[in-house]
Amino acid sequence: MNKQFVKESANELVYLAESDIISTKILFSETYYPMDRKYNIIFFHATQAVEKLLKGYIISNGKKVELIHNLKYLNKTATEIDNSFSNIREYCASLNDLIPNLKYSSKRIFTKQDMNEIMKSLDAICNFPPIKAMRDSFSKKYNYEIVGEITTSRGI
Repeated sequence: MNKQFVKESANELVYLAESDIISTKILFSETYYPMDRKYNIIFFHATQAVEKLLKGYIISNGKKVELIHNLKYLNKTATEIDNSFSNIREYCASLNDLIPNLKYSSKRIFTKQDMNEIMKSLDAICNFPPIKAMRDSFSKKYNYEIVGEITTSRGI
């Protein structure tokens, strides 16, 4: 079986990740949606944002990235470029370990505690210095805003 690789540029991935981050912020503070559905959607967008940011970082450093969704593997690949990515390994691993529960089980309902951990992980990864520098650089170069603070005081 032939490996398939990401075709988007690093900037495209970061731009798309910003949309996922915005979605998490909006849903996190929204009180209208049913909690079980809201939490699942927040988690989905959080993991999508992290996946795109890691892939964007790897591509911005001249490497190809397989079309995979494993955050542990993507973190390991980024760590091969910059060893400091080992500092966010646990955040990537905790998000990655929850993915099967979201994708393959209608019975998994995320709790408020899960959401707090998910948002903490998203915040740590988005503001991790090499990723934050990449986000800042692309936002200036391509003239778009990035999301600052990830978590909100309202919500959940």
